[in-house]
Amino acid sequence: MTIFLVLVVVFYLLSAFILLFIKMKWGLRLIAAVNVVIIAALIALFAWIAYPILERDGLAVFLKSDWNPPRESYGVLNALVGTLITSAIAIAIAMPLAVGVAVTINELLPRKLREVFGALNDLTAAMPTVIYGLWGLFFLGPLLQKAVNVVALWLGLGEVMKAPSTLFTASILLAIMITPYAAAVIREGYALVPRHVEEAIYAVGATKFETVLVKLRYIKGYVYGGLFLALGRAMGETVAVAMVVGGNFARFTLNPFEGGITISSLIALQFLNAEAYQFMVPALFAAALLLAVVGVAINAVAIYILQRTTV
Repeated sequence: MTIFLVLVVVFYLLSAFILLFIKMKWGLRLIAAVNVVIIAALIALFAWIAYPILERDGLAVFLKSDWNPPRESYGVLNALVGTLITSAIAIAIAMPLAVGVAVTINELLPRKLREVFGALNDLTAAMPTVIYGLWGLFFLGPLLQKAVNVVALWLGLGEVMKAPSTLFTASILLAIMITPYAAAVIREGYALVPRHVEEAIYAVGATKFETVLVKLRYIKGYVYGGLFLALGRAMGETVAVAMVVGGNFARFTLNPFEGGITISSLIALQFLNAEAYQFMVPALFAAALLLAVVGVAINAVAIYILQRTTV
């Protein structure tokens, strides 16, 4: 492992030297190649450490929902379902918000304010996730619990959200966190719409709202690319989600208003205790392997869409 890290550092330094002093294209290609090798090596490392649990249980480790360390019985289905639930809800909320933010900054704000609000959007994306987690734990969670239960009581459903830390809380927090990522991609595409295209839209008598819709269709590749990049970000978020998701390791649930677990938060919350058990470390690396493969696939789709998009 040490040798691998040394080789990575050497190749990065070599890439930087070529990039700065020889030829930029060669340096960028070498950096890209090193990144691909690193990702492949990490996935191989996860598979190697996860091999004992995969050899013992096979693919059942991904299909079981129980998590019982004393019995050395591990399944990541509960975490996988929690990841899918939180990511789906977060994307459903974040994408309209991201489109609205991008259109507001590029179309509605005065030109002097666009750079300011664009910078604030990017700053929001760069904020440490633990800050989001603290805010979600002490403010967002209790607020959502009260709001959801008020609506549920009004509908005659009783108290449906019994604790502030739930899958739904994690979903809303994720939606807030990933909106700036998607908005940044959509803003970039929106700003690239040619001037003559915009003038042609107005020339046929389109209103402001109709013009925005046409321009969004024109850059739909950027919208889809932003969606997949935000989805990858949502599925991989760890610290903030671990603080508000509820930490339900063993009980399988599809109810977003109950406490749950995601793959990344499962790894974060259980890794400190893993060395005390024979198969917990391999089980956690099996979960990491699954998350890494899914993450690479999602980001590959996003990059493919963005590369095929021409404005």
